[in-house]
Amino acid sequence: MDEEAAVTEARRRWGDRGAVSIADQWKQARCLVGELCPGPRFRVRGRGSTWEAAFIDADARLVNASRRRADRERGRIR
Repeated sequence: MDEEAAVTEARRRWGDRGAVSIADQWKQARCLVGELCPGPRFRVRGRGSTWEAAFIDADARLVNASRRRADRERGRIR
């Protein structure tokens, strides 16, 4: 899957806010998929070494009810 196909898939999954990004700071999992949020902020839904792996990770996060606090809670103040 190339970057253009990844953008198309992200928009299919998350609508007009669907987007992809490349994270240079991670060598093993540079491909990020997710959605643009107001701010501008990018909410990572999946990460992988390829676009396909990133979308598989996004699916796994939904199925496994991610252990990441950011996916369970809104904001830092309780």
